[in-house]
Amino acid sequence: MNEIIRLRELTGAQVFDIINCAYIAERFFNHSRAWFIQRLNNNVVNGKSVSFTPTELLKLRTALKVIAFEITQFTTQIPKLPTDMSIKVYVITDPALVDFIMENDIDGFKAYLDRSKQNEDFILFNEPEYFDTDAEALAFSGGIGYGYDENTTPERFPLRSCEPADCPFIEAIENY
Repeated sequence: MNEIIRLRELTGAQVFDIINCAYIAERFFNHSRAWFIQRLNNNVVNGKSVSFTPTELLKLRTALKVIAFEITQFTTQIPKLPTDMSIKVYVITDPALVDFIMENDIDGFKAYLDRSKQNEDFILFNEPEYFDTDAEALAFSGGIGYGYDENTTPERFPLRSCEPADCPFIEAIENY
């Protein structure tokens, strides 16, 4: 195959402007940065335009996937710290509170919390989980809140701060 592969013309090729090509050349190809850049930019070497061979392209594809995987693995270790824009999800496990939520009875919910406080029988709430997007919060909440059938009260119920109907309940919890 003598065809010149022009990687810089592919959609997304700007990734090569932000990654360390010297690192890729050394780690995955055992070559210098200059060797890598010559092929990436289709430079003329010894009178001929050069590009990666099919085997080298496969190695490059694998290298980029390995680096992407390593970055993904690293980012999962970075703690998710709440921000003003974070979506909070509280998972409620007290059956009476779940009933109040299902009935959209915020007054009953607050009264129940007040009674437990007065009786010094405090309800323990787990710390909320924080998510960056509605989709992440929804995915986390998926499956939580289902009973055995529609007539059964679920054992756990998620409250999401991105849901206007849930906000009064969350506020009551946070003021508890």
